[in-house]
Parts: sequence; C-alpha cells; structure tokens
Amino acid sequence: MNEHITPDAHRTDGIHSRAADGTYTIPPELKRIRKTATSSNFSWIVNPEAVGLDINNWQSDPSRIIYHDGRYHMWMIDMDRTRCPEAREWSNPNFFKTPEGRSYRPNASRILYLSSQDTHNWTAHGHLPLGPAGSCYDLVLEQVNVVYQEGRFYLFTEGWSTNVEKYGHRAAGIMCLVADSPEGPWTQPPDVNVLLTPEWDGVSWDSARVLNPRHVHLNGKWFMYYKGARSGPTANGVAGADDITGPYTKVEGNPLMIGHGHFCWRYKHGMLMIPNYDYNDDERWMHWSEDGLHFAPILKSADVFLFGSLYVPYDLLFGEPQVEECTSFWGFETVKSSKGRDSDVERMEWSIG
Repeated sequence: MNEHITPDAHRTDGIHSRAADGTYTIPPELKRIRKTATSSNFSWIVNPEAVGLDINNWQSDPSRIIYHDGRYHMWMIDMDRTRCPEAREWSNPNFFKTPEGRSYRPNASRILYLSSQDTHNWTAHGHLPLGPAGSCYDLVLEQVNVVYQEGRFYLFTEGWSTNVEKYGHRAAGIMCLVADSPEGPWTQPPDVNVLLTPEWDGVSWDSARVLNPRHVHLNGKWFMYYKGARSGPTANGVAGADDITGPYTKVEGNPLMIGHGHFCWRYKHGMLMIPNYDYNDDERWMHWSEDGLHFAPILKSADVFLFGSLYVPYDLLFGEPQVEECTSFWGFETVKSSKGRDSDVERMEWSIG
C-alpha cells in the first residue's frame, strides 16, 4: 500500500512514508500550537488510597479520553515495581526469553481506570482484571487505548500470556476487549483473539513486540497505528481493517516513521500524528496525513507532548460529541517526575492556531 522510503539525510522529522509535495493541504492554523497550562502534581486523583494506588509508582501513557453518560473516562498504565499481585510465574529469569535469546522481564503493568465530571478531579475505580488462565492476557496488560463505536467500547492493549504453547511467546500481541459500559465488564469478542502479532523472525522492525495501539477511522477504513520493537530503536507502523475488530493487515512498507508510541486523531480533511520519537524537548514533532499512510511534517515544538492524549469533542470515537469543531483542547501527558519516580501523568491544556 505504501513504499518504504528512507528519510532524507537532512531531515530530522523521522518520517519514512512521506507524502509527495503538492498532494496535500495542511490547514494553516496547524503551524501554530501552544501549551497554555499544565498541572504540577498528582492531586487530580482524589482517592488513590481507596483503590490501593501508590502514586510513587510509575504511571504513564493515558488512553484516549471518552465522554459518556455525563462523565469523562480514561485509562492509563500503572507500573508496580513490587510486581502486581495478579501477575503469575515471575520467578523464572528465562520466562520472557525473546526469539533473539534475550531475557526480557517487563515491569508488572496494570491498567488503571478513572472517571471525572469536571475534567480536573478524577476518581480511580481500580485496575482491570487479567484474563482467565490460558488466555492471551492472563499475565500482563500493556499500553491501553479505548475507542467508542456505535454504542460499545473497544479496549485495545498488548496482552502477555502464560500460554506459550498457543501463542508462541509471552508477548502475545495486540488484542481487543469489548464492553457496553466504560466500567466493564470487559470480554473478548466472539471469534476474535489476537489482532496483531510480532513477526518473531529476529530481523523485522516489529519482530519482538507490537504495542501502543491507536485508532483513526479515515476514508471508510480503520487504521490501527502501533509501535514495533526489536533490539534497537522503536518505530511506528500501521495495520488496516474494514471492521474495528479486524481482521487487521499490516501495511506493506512499514514502518511509517520513527517513534516510541504516538497519539493520533482526526482533524478536518485529514489526521494528526504525534510520533513520540524524540526525548529532546526542542525536537518533538507533529505530522499531517490525508490518507493515513503518507505523512508530512507540520512543526517541531517543545509544546508537543510525549505519551499523552487530548480530548477531541467533535470526534465520535471519543464518545458523545459536544461541539462540531474546536482548536482548544485539554488532556493528559506523561512527564519526567521531579519526585523520585520515573513518570508522572499531568493535566494539560493545548491550543491550535
């Protein structure tokens, strides 16, 4: 579907699949973005003790924010350095051996669910349970995202399994859970198991893991953008489907761009992508695409967030729409902690134009 193109040597935007000059029109206001406000602590979670949340742990990667039934809903990673009680069989150091022979033991990652009525004060409702023994998510859940579609909620995540005989490896791949309410219960759709798997060949850019699923519905097709990992720098690719639960097919010519996760959303006649590929504050990029496959750089700015999510009130995938169009957004981003832990999640406000 798209041809792999090596980034030009003089460019720093990291795009592999580049839109040809003259084939796209970037809305002019996208050349100007500004972070107008951000919180400075974790006080926005009003009840951490009630659900056993230790804010000294590593919290990160807030999901798409969903508005439903008068409340906003969000999910994020909560890493438990002492290993979460739900995780099974952690003692064997070879338990997470990769195809290249590398021993990989993930932190005990859990998915925390929160909701809010005013966008500032959030109530934590606890962690999503792991799947039944032998399922593709009976060990760890990683990197969550949620999509609202025609009255149902679709939760996409990377599942880790104890069932190596069935899935071939502990990191089973990207999977989907479905619920009629943000509170759950979450179950796998009938006849839908793992949507996307690593290549397991030790060579491909996504040979070891596929994770960080993010969805856009564009030109009548579902695009599931994902991060691939091998042994070197990570990159972002995409798989396409006609239905939200698949089957998904990886695009020929992946990866699309350098990246370590991403946030993407619809805007006017195209889509925006934040690839999260550079940790230097002045090298953060935002890209534009009109076909979901080829991208053009818009700008780089220290105001572009890393590992975050905005609430987009005109996009049906974010829940019940509240406005037809807007250029001012709020959301959450991951920041380096000043309190001795790896990461904090903070509220931000963000403007275009």
